[in-house]
Amino acid sequence: MISKIKKILEAPDLPGHDFIFGLAECASTLMETEITDYRQVSENGKPGSLLDFQKSPLPLIVVPDIHARPFFLENILDYILPEDFLGAQPRSVHEALRYGLVRLICVGDALHTEVGTKERWIAAEIEFAQNLYTGPAISAEMKDGLAVICALMKMKEIYPHNFHFLKGNHENILNKTEDGDYGFRKFADEGRMVREFIAEYYGDDVLYILSCVEAAMPLIAVTNNCVISHAEPRYAFRKDQLINARMEPCVVEGLTWTDNDIAEQGSVSGIIEELCSPDQLPDKYVYLGGHRPVKGNYALRQGGRYIQIHNPRFQNIALVRPDKIFNPETDIVSVEKEI
Repeated sequence: MISKIKKILEAPDLPGHDFIFGLAECASTLMETEITDYRQVSENGKPGSLLDFQKSPLPLIVVPDIHARPFFLENILDYILPEDFLGAQPRSVHEALRYGLVRLICVGDALHTEVGTKERWIAAEIEFAQNLYTGPAISAEMKDGLAVICALMKMKEIYPHNFHFLKGNHENILNKTEDGDYGFRKFADEGRMVREFIAEYYGDDVLYILSCVEAAMPLIAVTNNCVISHAEPRYAFRKDQLINARMEPCVVEGLTWTDNDIAEQGSVSGIIEELCSPDQLPDKYVYLGGHRPVKGNYALRQGGRYIQIHNPRFQNIALVRPDKIFNPETDIVSVEKEI
């Protein structure tokens, strides 16, 4: 199975129309029917936006924003987990996933490179100004981004119950400004350019099926000692709001777009107490997220209860043991390979 994922990540060319459409159709179907003991149904009859794994604790791997870095995802899969993390002989992440020994949760943001590609984005914007929507600059960017998206969708197909990808603010392939989403631009008009590239290169059917994948993504997860969402929660949302998040745009926005120093103080503790299992102590929980970049391995907010782990220059993951309080000093590790 790992060879199929690596083949996607290492592909020298853009994926074909039928290939990406098939992966997206499978991934959207899996998530649109993912009503299980860990994902309750929402009031609109669809799988809710909360993943609750407190009844089946496994060692947890939390992956911060990927941002079109196929090498990062490949290095994660090859990373040899510490022996004390699994309680057995060391195994790679992909082996642990294969045998159902770990749970891996990504905090979102699959697309849009952030580091070392500013000039490429500017070159792509120049191409777009000339009505060249599939030029070399944007094609190079999309080769990286779609390699990640296709690999993630393949991982959901292979490990449906142990691999999960939460929606981030960049999971907005239509670049819409509604339902808690906002069009995105940073170095250039990235959101519009990605949408136009996919429509031009693949067609509206691929654009639509990818939007279906995004619409079926959960927004927040909880284990027996950890809560995860893309961004710091804007408010202390109730459990029913989290389950029905797609019906309340303010919840979608509040879990994916929160900037530093904007969140209501106590929002993290409030959500932890709301989701905490009755037989667990809220003080043992931490809340992990990405979205806003940090300078080192992590940053602490809200009295240390919220831990930001996204440094776009690093290849870090967080290892959360079910029987131990998370320590960011020792439990955030690099998967970058020595050259």
